[in-house]
Amino acid sequence: MSADTHPIAGEKRDLRKGAWQILSGFGVRMAARILLIVFVARMYGIEDFGRLGEIVAVVELLATFATFGLAKVLLGRLSEDGQEHQAASRIAEAAGLVAILSFSMTAILWAAWPLLASQSMAGSEFVLFGIPLIALSEIATTATRHFRTAFWDTLVKALVKPWSFLILAVAAYYWLAGTTLPSGKVISSEQALLGAYIGSLALTACAALFATTISFGRGFFAGASRPTLGGIFDLAKRSFPIALNDTSVYAFRRIDIIILAVVAGPKATGIYYLAQQIATVVEKVRYLFEPVLAPIVAQSKSLDTIGEHLRRLGWFIFAAQTAIIVLFAIFGEPLLTWFGSGFAFGLFVVLAILVGELLDGSFGLCELPMVYRHPVWPPRMALAALAIEVVLVWILATQFGALGAAIGFATAMLILAAMRIIAVRSLYGFRVLSWRQPAVATLAIGIVLATNTALIPTVFS
Repeated sequence: MSADTHPIAGEKRDLRKGAWQILSGFGVRMAARILLIVFVARMYGIEDFGRLGEIVAVVELLATFATFGLAKVLLGRLSEDGQEHQAASRIAEAAGLVAILSFSMTAILWAAWPLLASQSMAGSEFVLFGIPLIALSEIATTATRHFRTAFWDTLVKALVKPWSFLILAVAAYYWLAGTTLPSGKVISSEQALLGAYIGSLALTACAALFATTISFGRGFFAGASRPTLGGIFDLAKRSFPIALNDTSVYAFRRIDIIILAVVAGPKATGIYYLAQQIATVVEKVRYLFEPVLAPIVAQSKSLDTIGEHLRRLGWFIFAAQTAIIVLFAIFGEPLLTWFGSGFAFGLFVVLAILVGELLDGSFGLCELPMVYRHPVWPPRMALAALAIEVVLVWILATQFGALGAAIGFATAMLILAAMRIIAVRSLYGFRVLSWRQPAVATLAIGIVLATNTALIPTVFS
């Protein structure tokens, strides 16, 4: 038995444990998401749903930048040799950096809101508080994953966040929308929905703070040294490449919504945002493993071990996501009718986004070893692919609306996946793409066309 056997076995055990923890929350989260989008799409309407997608895209994209790559960098810092006694101070520095960035952006945008927002959004500045709420929640849940457990991360993101949004959205529709304020202004259904969204983020932040306190112990942060500007500045310099990468990668799923809202309006945005919500079923398969694989990659000294994890997990994710896409291609059309007649023509929009998520999910984990060993490469690839997406989405969405935006997104994901495969092969010798992926993809296309013959004339027209 080699010396590496026990560490590898332990890492596999941690991966299985973390995956089961996240999988158990995955079903809970999906149930809330499905109920939420059915209720919001049918009751609030397609335009309110589209406006929600537009606001969420802006707020979450800015929150991702405010997090400044610390969802990955913080784990690396906590895992450095000799840093165990500094853990509280490292977390405090990360929270300080995120607070400075997020509240600064909130203040600037609050002042500029009258110039940036449409007339219907007047008085909705409160949505900007979502930036610090999301960013600080991410730091808190990231810290809990230092112990190679995804329990608290799953509890906060799969239970508290989606279910609180669902409950608050229902309450806002029946008891808040249409209410007249003392100033005489009537709360619109759009503002009621956005209020429910911010309320859910506030509850999520409270739950994340509670999770960190319980995970590390109540007295853990009492002895932490106060963050200094020098320490925060050094952390910012260290995190900047990863911040660019994470923001760019996240922008793939948000910049398309923003561009579509500009060139096609809220109705097309509503269809596209619904398609993205459905596509998260495929997207989240990758995130069954990333929260627990990240600390393993950060702590592992063996490239062979990391390569084995990437090959096995990449293949599993590809197979699982392909199966989901096949099922939706066969049964998706009647499913879309649940959300109202305005969404009935979104099947090909969803399928195009699902293909993009398949490419990103299957090969997205390849960036983890680069994050901790060659951090300049992930942002370069992400920014290049993002620039391509912006151009494609703007051109195609202008001509074809939501479907054009979906095709632009999928094409950018294809290019990014190719760059990641080539990079890890060149840097580490990892071969993550084999004959199995193209074979399964070809088989899946055959099954879909044979089962759903109505797609054949559309596909080949």
